[in-house]
Amino acid sequence: MNHPATSKDQILEASLKLAAAEGFSALNMRRIAETCKVSVGCVYRYFPDKSDLMIAVVGKVWEQIFSKDGSESLRSDFRGSLRWVFSCIQSGCTAYPSFFQHHAAILADADPDRSREVMDQYLSRIQQLLLDALCKDPDVRQDAFDDSFTRESLVQFLFENLLELGMRQGKDCSYLLALTERLIYQR
Repeated sequence: MNHPATSKDQILEASLKLAAAEGFSALNMRRIAETCKVSVGCVYRYFPDKSDLMIAVVGKVWEQIFSKDGSESLRSDFRGSLRWVFSCIQSGCTAYPSFFQHHAAILADADPDRSREVMDQYLSRIQQLLLDALCKDPDVRQDAFDDSFTRESLVQFLFENLLELGMRQGKDCSYLLALTERLIYQR
């Protein structure tokens, strides 16, 4: 027998399961209350409106996508870190079909500033991981970067393209890895 959800985390977990099974359009306060076997008022206690709920759910999805094992061991291997990020994106596409394509629409009615803040929190964490790995990778040419071609701009470019590949359900990121290899690694 399922126990009623009585905490914010339990309501979020139920929301994630519902979104994974039926899509984000299935998320509304009444449906989540039914899924959790609680009153609608209980859901509103933790999430004053649907906007708050959707922002929390999208943030949790980003968190889950990039919580896959391996991030710690890749911090000094930039190529491995790129593969890890792409693998996380692919797993996220499987767990939450069309999330990447529609996450902006999912948040359309939510507070745009808060929505962007939540999304940026997770995405900047991953970009920072990539930047750290790039800076620590001993195989990167010391003269590869300058004022017009910075480490930060390369990381942003690669990360955006990894996300795009994931959205298009690309099977691998070998092209981006080959490009990176030619641009910044010693031959």
